[in-house]
Amino acid sequence: MNRHLQPHIKALFEQYDRATLATCGAAGPQVSVVTYQTHDLNLHLLLPQTSDHLFNLGGQPDLVLLTPTWKLHGRGSRTQKPPLSLSWQAFITVEPLHLHILDKDGQYAVETIDF
Repeated sequence: MNRHLQPHIKALFEQYDRATLATCGAAGPQVSVVTYQTHDLNLHLLLPQTSDHLFNLGGQPDLVLLTPTWKLHGRGSRTQKPPLSLSWQAFITVEPLHLHILDKDGQYAVETIDF
């Protein structure tokens, strides 16, 4: 990925603190609105420990995150929770693969960035 795109991507990620998460695996297709945190170009999802998404990600790490302005294809992996997280939360780090920037109505990608 080009370095000149990093500030643009960071600004896109920081527009929101929630996204729609989609996973598929042994628990079947799952779609939920989840909270996330950003750190530079890294996204960290906060999921309940009982979430079927965790079961899916354990066997199939592929995921999609969707907001009104972007869609991200990536891979999720469970990582150590940060010190200030709650005991009922699982911490998932997202490895971004493809970021699709959506048009104003959110229907079509007008730009795709590969990581």
